[in-house]
Amino acid sequence: MKHDPLESLLRLREVAADEARRHLADCLRLESEAAEAVAAIEAAIKRETEAATSLAAGDTEVEAFAAWLRRTRPKQQAARATKEAAEAATAEARAVLGAARAAVRAVELMLENKAQAARAEAERKVQGQIDEAASRARPNEDMQNG
Repeated sequence: MKHDPLESLLRLREVAADEARRHLADCLRLESEAAEAVAAIEAAIKRETEAATSLAAGDTEVEAFAAWLRRTRPKQQAARATKEAAEAATAEARAVLGAARAAVRAVELMLENKAQAARAEAERKVQGQIDEAASRARPNEDMQNG
């Protein structure tokens, strides 16, 4: 049996779709890690702010908090930037996966259409053979009846 190039194309497109799925999974993992890092920093800022603004906090605690916050803000900004970049990468990976899935489906449809056309052609051939056999049988019937 001949090898159909569409079958090879389908396998290639399925491999590309699988790779796109793996890449999306990696992006989602990185996005989740980045979101956790942002949440941890923001929780620490909230916790330290509450401690520094409590009535029991003295000047030393407030000054220590201010110094800590100056060191923490750049970390917070970097974590937010990492999270935004991860979200953008995830959105891009989703789009790539969508395109890969569409490419697989397009080849599947081509294969289905090709198979349907082959079935229709086979049915036409069979019908042609039936019609030919019927036309050969008619002259014999006419001779027997006449």
